[in-house]
Amino acid sequence: MTFFGLERPLRLPAVLGLVLVAVVLAGCAARVASPPDRDPGLGSVNLAHLDFLGEDVPLGGDTLRIIHIYADAPDFRFVGDADEGFACVDDAARAAVVYLRHFETTGTQSSRLKAVRLLRFVRHMQAESGLFYNFAWDSSLRINTEHQNSVAVEVSWWTARAVWALGEGARVLRTSDPAEAAAAEAAVRRVEPHLDRLLAHYGEMADEDGRSFPQWLLYETAADATSELTLGLIALQRAAPTPEGATRIRQFTDGMARLRFGNLSEFPYGGHASWTGGWHGWGNSQTMALAQAARFGFADPEALASAQAEASTLYARLLVEGVLHEMTYATGESRRFDQIAYDVRPMAVGLVRLFEATGDPRYATLAGLAASWFTGNNPAGVVMADPANGRGYDGIRDSTLINPNAGAESTLEAQMTLLEVGQYPEAARWMTARATAPRNVTVDGRTLRIRVFTAAGPRPDRAVVVLDPAANTSRVLTGSDAARFMSTARL
Repeated sequence: MTFFGLERPLRLPAVLGLVLVAVVLAGCAARVASPPDRDPGLGSVNLAHLDFLGEDVPLGGDTLRIIHIYADAPDFRFVGDADEGFACVDDAARAAVVYLRHFETTGTQSSRLKAVRLLRFVRHMQAESGLFYNFAWDSSLRINTEHQNSVAVEVSWWTARAVWALGEGARVLRTSDPAEAAAAEAAVRRVEPHLDRLLAHYGEMADEDGRSFPQWLLYETAADATSELTLGLIALQRAAPTPEGATRIRQFTDGMARLRFGNLSEFPYGGHASWTGGWHGWGNSQTMALAQAARFGFADPEALASAQAEASTLYARLLVEGVLHEMTYATGESRRFDQIAYDVRPMAVGLVRLFEATGDPRYATLAGLAASWFTGNNPAGVVMADPANGRGYDGIRDSTLINPNAGAESTLEAQMTLLEVGQYPEAARWMTARATAPRNVTVDGRTLRIRVFTAAGPRPDRAVVVLDPAANTSRVLTGSDAARFMSTARL
């Protein structure tokens, strides 16, 4: 579990650690660095390691399922945490979302069963107040009620993720397992009074260093955590609509849509703020939530426009200039590393949701290009979602070094991305793309910043992502459009 989006560092002496990681990485690279030479599609999804991280636990005559938080290379043994525990809602909830979507997409009954048992664990962690604790100490499922990242005192990250999973459970299981769907819905309904207390501040804004922030989001201004909560509310509204549910989604999406700052060439480059302090990749699922809400008519038009604007500015820039981990508003600084799976999934799946909401194939292309980070199109040139065993590796530390552990967050975020991107051929064919270095070109007297991606496989093709700073917009060109552009630009 990575509350702030950073995987636990390797616990090795500095010199020995670098040597050992290099040796392990060399072994990993020998096994996984060559991407598949075909359009991956759903065939790239491998839940074996996520299955391995899971454990069924008996409790009171029932069977629940947990996800072990950490798995350390080279033998991928489970590692607990003395302060936190051995399992958490944060990871179990997101794993449930993966299994639910896998069942919905493929009909795999074993995924449905794992999802149901994970949702039972999530419900076990619900406090009398309706909020959620996060950590369980051991296989007795004793709840850690004291750790600062486990307490049930506000609508927290782990409550947001619980709502996401339970909302999806209510939606996906309503036909195949009505009793579990009803239990999931009832658990979310117990959270709603806490949401209404937040939304009592709807319309209130406060300035922070010249930027204006809504005061009715989680933690008052945390659009990142609010986005993952809203994904659950959308799913529940699709399954069991209420007027109050529609209002909550509209008000939360309104708050998130207001939080774009900068533009294509001016910091922070048009992305949705995570909170008052800045932007970070992990958990910043605003475009996912805004596009999904717009698709089903649960949000005002500004929500979809805001998601499209982030895609045409920040997301396009990240594809050309390279993935960022975070940006700090106070200093204007950007940090590239550590890059983690949780940095990439919100962008890649957000672009899938935009494709679904608009039908615009450019978003599918961009989604596939973003997902190519997992297949080796990244600064280290290493596959980060191993197709042979389903491991999601824990991060890229610099251009030569990865963290070869394969914990829950990295694995489930990797498989979630491959599942969502892989279901659409328009996106899947770009998942194994490789990119040139970014460069400047001059076309019709305009200076453009571009990057060329070449798709692997039996139908090689090129995509050109073009940043046009003067117009504050971007383009993605494929097929004959890409060929004409490259000819004009003399590439």
